[in-house]
Amino acid sequence: MNYVRFLSSLERFGINLGLERINFLLDQLGNPQNKFKSIHIAGTNGKGSSAAMTASILKEAGYKVGLYTSPHLFDFTERIKINSKDISRKEFSEGIKQIKKILTTKQSNHPTTFEVLTALAFWYFAKKKVDYAVVEVGMGGRLDATNVLLPEVSIITNIDYEHIEILGKSLAKIAKEKAGIIKPGVPVVTAERKKEVLAVIKRVCKEKSAKLKVESRAKNIGKKNLLGVYQGLNAACAVSAINLAGIKVGKAAIKKGLAKTKWPGRFQIVSKRPLVIVDGAHNPAGAKNLRVTIEEMFKQKFNIIFGCQQDKDYQKILAELKSIASQIILTRSSHKSAQKIKLLASYLKKQDIVIKTAASPRKAINVWDGKAPLLVTGSLFLLADVLKKLDGFERA
Repeated sequence: MNYVRFLSSLERFGINLGLERINFLLDQLGNPQNKFKSIHIAGTNGKGSSAAMTASILKEAGYKVGLYTSPHLFDFTERIKINSKDISRKEFSEGIKQIKKILTTKQSNHPTTFEVLTALAFWYFAKKKVDYAVVEVGMGGRLDATNVLLPEVSIITNIDYEHIEILGKSLAKIAKEKAGIIKPGVPVVTAERKKEVLAVIKRVCKEKSAKLKVESRAKNIGKKNLLGVYQGLNAACAVSAINLAGIKVGKAAIKKGLAKTKWPGRFQIVSKRPLVIVDGAHNPAGAKNLRVTIEEMFKQKFNIIFGCQQDKDYQKILAELKSIASQIILTRSSHKSAQKIKLLASYLKKQDIVIKTAASPRKAINVWDGKAPLLVTGSLFLLADVLKKLDGFERA
C-alpha cells in the first residue's frame, strides 16, 4: 500500500491536540503503550538529540530499545527505530493497514498524521517486545499524542518561545503545557534554568510528588559524536534520566553510547572539503545555539542557505545568523508551507548583509560557489531538499 499517500491525506486535519483520538486508536490496537517501559522527552530544542543519546546508551548497555522521534528527513520510517534500525517499509505498511481497518470499521473522530504515527510506533514497539522505548513529544506535552505513556522517567530539555498560537504567548504558559508530561511519582530531569520556567516545573513536580533533578552544566562523561556546545547538557540529561529511572548501565555503555549517537540534520558536517554543515535550527533559541557553536568551532564566516516554514519567527532567527554569514542565500523548500522568499528578503534588505535569492534549493546550491564554507539551516524540509542534491563531495 502507499502509506505516504495515506499519511499525506491526513494533513487536512492539521494540528489538533488532544488525547481522545489516540486513546481510541490504542484501545483498538490492544493498548500497546502499556506493554513496554518508556522514557518520555519534551522541550523546545534538544529533545531529539537527548532521545537519540538516551537510546544509544541503552542499546550499548544491551537493551532492546525503541526510538520514536519527529519529523523525518526523507521517509516516515525514519521516525520509528529499534536499536538504531528504521522500521521496515513492509512492517510500517502492515501497521498502517491495521489502523486504516480500525478507521473504516469503527466510529471515531479522524486522527491526525502524528496520532496515526504514534499509534503505529507503540504497536511496533509492543510487537517487537522492546525493553525500553525512548519517545519524543511532538508538540507541547500535556495534550500531545505521546502523553498516554506512564514512563519510568521524564526529561524536559529546555523551554523557549515556539508555537505560541497553540501553546501560549508567555514562557510560563508554554512551560505549563510541556510540564504536562510530568506524571505522579515519576522522576523528572530538566536542563531548564530560566527562573520563570523552572518555577513552573518545580511547582508541577511538587504537586505530583515527582522527584526533580536540574542539570545546570555539562558533565565529563565521555566524547560525544553529536557536535554543538549545547550537546553536553543534552548528554547530561540523558545520563541523569537513565540513573533516576534505576536502569542499570555501566560507564563503558555511556561512553560508547554517546560516541556512537547519530542524529542527522543536527549540526551535521556532511563534507569537509569543502566544509558543508546542515542544521535544522528552526526557532530563535536553536539559531542562537547554532551561532555560538559556529563561533566557537570555526574562525570564519559561512555562506548560508536559509529557508523556513511560515509559522516560524524568521526575523529573530536571521538576526542570530547574520553575524556568522558572509552572504545569505534565501530559498524555499518543496514543502507547501515554506515561507515566501520575498518576505525573507524584505527583512534582510534592511540589514547590513549580502543577500541572494534562489527559487529552489537546487538553484540555491548553484548560487553558492562550491568552495566557500556552507551552512544550510532554517528548516528540516530545506535540509532534506539540499541533502538530496549535495553529492560528489568528500563526505565527513
